[in-house]
Amino acid sequence: MKTNQNALLFSVLALCSALILASCGGAKDIDKISDAQSCLDNATAAEAANCVEMVNGIESQGAYLIRCVGKFVKEGYTSPSKIADALSEINAGSGATASTSMIAALAFTAESTTTLNYESSEQALTYCTTAQSKGLIFLAGLAQTASVINYLAGSVLSGADLQTNMATFASDPIAQAAVGTAVVAMYASNCSTGQSTAGSYCDQFSSAIDTAGGTSNTSAIGLQAMTCYSNPAAAGCTGY
Repeated sequence: MKTNQNALLFSVLALCSALILASCGGAKDIDKISDAQSCLDNATAAEAANCVEMVNGIESQGAYLIRCVGKFVKEGYTSPSKIADALSEINAGSGATASTSMIAALAFTAESTTTLNYESSEQALTYCTTAQSKGLIFLAGLAQTASVINYLAGSVLSGADLQTNMATFASDPIAQAAVGTAVVAMYASNCSTGQSTAGSYCDQFSSAIDTAGGTSNTSAIGLQAMTCYSNPAAAGCTGY
């Protein structure tokens, strides 16, 4: 018999509260979202996509929450300890080396190529942002950051290699846009207006945004963030 192994994935991040279900739309939509949640509670990585299909055609916040969570279940977040450990590491990490090690660990790897993994990470960030799930926006943003560097490098990189390749690809427009977009999403949901649930990452993101002149120029933000992760002593780098 299959155990309810993924329940903490929802409870830790308050993913499917009654408030969210109440905003899902009509009764039939709520039923579909509830069924999809129950499906994901017990799904293996290989079964996640089938659960997500239950909310096809539904555009509510609750449906996007299912899509967001489904991405992480597919990536192997079927053990309650894995996501709890990831959030703990995010809060405890300090400095460029610790930060890039955590970023590398969150890279998407479930698909067959680094290209598909990067595309999947982009979808995850979009879904989690639409769902307004603060914790998962942060995980998805870090996943997109790692996955775009892996895509450009053509292989899955360790923390040290990711740090080196951030210097290599800091001037690449694809990397700049992907990393900058992720930084803005993570900062807005976790670090702005007095919120600080992400340890030293908030200081790092604030530094990159300030140096870039605000949140509107995501390419400049991505360039600055990658520059600072690869060379913390560079001009304008704070918290790395």
